[in-house]
Amino acid sequence: MKKIFLVLAVLLTTFTSVFAQDMPGSVDEVINWNFDVEYGECNDARIVITVDQKDGWHIYAQKQPEGGISAPTELVFQKSSSFELVGKPKEYGVTTHEGAFPEKVFDGDKAIFKQKIKILDKKDFKIKLEYGFMACKEACFPPTWYDKFISVKGSDCVEEEAAVLDAEDVMESVVSKIGFQSYAVKKSETEYELKIKPIVAEKWSLITDDSVNPLKIQFNGVFTEKGSLQSAKFENGVYLDSTFSQLITIDLKDSSQVISGSLMYSGIDEEGKSFDSEELNFEIPLEKAIIQSISDETAKNSYWGIFWLAFAGGLVALLTPCVFPMIPMTVSFFTKGSENKRKGLFKGVMYGFFILLIYVLLSVPFHLLDSLDPSILNNIATFGPLNIFFFLMLFIFALSFLGAFEIVLPAKWTNKADSKSDLGGLVGVFFMALTLALVSFSCTGPILGSLLANASSAGGGAWNLTWGMAGFGFALGLPFALFAIFPSWLNTLPSSGGWLNNVKVFLGFLELAFAFKFLSNADISWGAHMLERELFIAVWIGIFGALSLYLFGVFQAKHDSPIQGGLGTFRIVLGTFVLMFTIYLVPGLFGAPVKLISAFAPPQSYSEIPYGIGGHAPDFEGELPEGAKFEHGLMVFDNLDKGKAYAKEVGKPLMLDFTGEQCVNCRKMEANVWSLEPVHKLMNEDFVVVSLYVDDKDLMPEPEVSPYTGRELVSWGDKWSDLQSQLYKKNTQPQYVTLDKSGDMMNSDATYRTHKDGNLFELWLMAAKAEFAKRGDIKTHYGNIVYAKTNIVVE
Repeated sequence: MKKIFLVLAVLLTTFTSVFAQDMPGSVDEVINWNFDVEYGECNDARIVITVDQKDGWHIYAQKQPEGGISAPTELVFQKSSSFELVGKPKEYGVTTHEGAFPEKVFDGDKAIFKQKIKILDKKDFKIKLEYGFMACKEACFPPTWYDKFISVKGSDCVEEEAAVLDAEDVMESVVSKIGFQSYAVKKSETEYELKIKPIVAEKWSLITDDSVNPLKIQFNGVFTEKGSLQSAKFENGVYLDSTFSQLITIDLKDSSQVISGSLMYSGIDEEGKSFDSEELNFEIPLEKAIIQSISDETAKNSYWGIFWLAFAGGLVALLTPCVFPMIPMTVSFFTKGSENKRKGLFKGVMYGFFILLIYVLLSVPFHLLDSLDPSILNNIATFGPLNIFFFLMLFIFALSFLGAFEIVLPAKWTNKADSKSDLGGLVGVFFMALTLALVSFSCTGPILGSLLANASSAGGGAWNLTWGMAGFGFALGLPFALFAIFPSWLNTLPSSGGWLNNVKVFLGFLELAFAFKFLSNADISWGAHMLERELFIAVWIGIFGALSLYLFGVFQAKHDSPIQGGLGTFRIVLGTFVLMFTIYLVPGLFGAPVKLISAFAPPQSYSEIPYGIGGHAPDFEGELPEGAKFEHGLMVFDNLDKGKAYAKEVGKPLMLDFTGEQCVNCRKMEANVWSLEPVHKLMNEDFVVVSLYVDDKDLMPEPEVSPYTGRELVSWGDKWSDLQSQLYKKNTQPQYVTLDKSGDMMNSDATYRTHKDGNLFELWLMAAKAEFAKRGDIKTHYGNIVYAKTNIVVE
């Protein structure tokens, strides 16, 4: 065995030590062995070997995994009539590293070995120990063997007395202070997650170690295991937190069964004595399983919301000079220019359908991007340079609408599409629809660009864009189809005139206001603080103030017709509302919430005066916990681990807030729902709020690998986005999730679409609070443990 050890070690070190830099002169400079003897009752004792490992150097465990090539540590005690070995040497602090060549090493600055012996000599004696090891860091020292003589005191305890102790007094059974909660979480009608949650008393430790008795959990019932048992968190063999869990599937007929189980474990009590547990039995009734769900209506509601918003934008586009005059002209062509009226009617309807189809097809390439990474469009939309592009695009479109210049697509595009429209049948109709889309771009482009920019910044992937395109195209194509079916309606259309340019100018002011939203996004993304809340509101006051003056006729745009006969009633009413809105914005310069623009303006925390003039931060006794800050009048964490630790300390449930710095609906929820007194009180007093920004570009100290997809996660935003999409099945924000002490969801998630009503959000919080109290009453099972009276303290 010793020869094999040397051969392996030499092969390993030959290739590492050659290239090593700054190697210590001797292995003894970084690896120090210390020997001691701990005496128990009668003739029991333990030889304790402590190895100090310096500067990141380490030695290996006594047994290496299959496939490993690292040289193990060997301890060989020379036999003697003066003592007797009891069992094999045990080791503490071992960590297993997986990989192409798995290995078990002692991480940290210490390695500990313990060998129990029984003293058989009344006189003092010495035990000869031969020990071999190899020390490695980036490089490895050659294997080293030493001899050590360990002095041991003799024992006056007679063998007969010792035998009596072994038979009667050595083993002691007591009630454990390590308990276990057992329960099930219902994932679906046929899928459950069986949970075992350790409850460990202060100064006690639950351990799992291959050299001791490993923790064993057994479930019994009529089910099929789905994957393997997922372990709780351990560090250096000692339990830290979380639960053991096992996914199972069942038949519906077995949903009322009771899953039975048993477990055994090892631990260390408050006096440092190690012990083994007796078998602990438990039962898990599936009928009492915790039900948790993630709402599936949000996406549907969100898509329909985007569809109707884009539909409204399409209706507005119909009123522009590029589109409106085309309606009677095109419909008349189909209804009067065809010998067969039924055939003309069919072509008119298909013309409207092809307009819808063309706009939907424009969104198809985005699905290719989305399939690569569900969060890629969200990452793109929150990318600073892209928001600058959106700003410039909308700014230029706004100037065009205001009459500065005309934006048209290259003439060869429209000419080519127009030439194809002469083809017969549906192909010709399709190219006529394409010609309309190209010719009207100067009017539809700004509106469509604004809608799609907002849709992409709201998250939700490529389907948001598809539904937005569909709504816009449906609104543009619908009039052509309807007027083809009912041609007499054409007589009811108002005649074209100067009012169409007034619509364009009005839209130009709106485009200009929306453009600054994207400039604000870029500013927040970079943390430049060039366009903070007060300046943003001042810009909007200027834009809408100028719009109100335009509507009241104080000035006119370049292509406007002269105002004759005074202002119309509608224009006066609209101007009045715009003026009222402008005045409403003014207090926002001094810290007022101005909730009507909460979706567009930077949050109050991104402000020159975050608490308003004369305001101050909320009162909090003592120092804020690590990782916490005040936002929205609440103490909020931005790191999940720190939030969990504080929630555990104060005994409150967690509320995860998946949000984004540029999330429109997140700002609406914070301004309009979180600010409500009953909601704010619940969040402040009964929950620990953790805001996880999925667009946070700050890099983590070290890249991580997603436990769900294996993808490398570099920034904090990557981590929170991956957690949300993989564990909570959404990539739109905001999403709110409440967790119990074990990290399990307590009720369905909440979103802007499902809980934008303050009363609903309050009820959701109250339900989570009640469920948290209920789960705190889950029974904890305690069993008996056994250990020898002569057991020696374990570090």
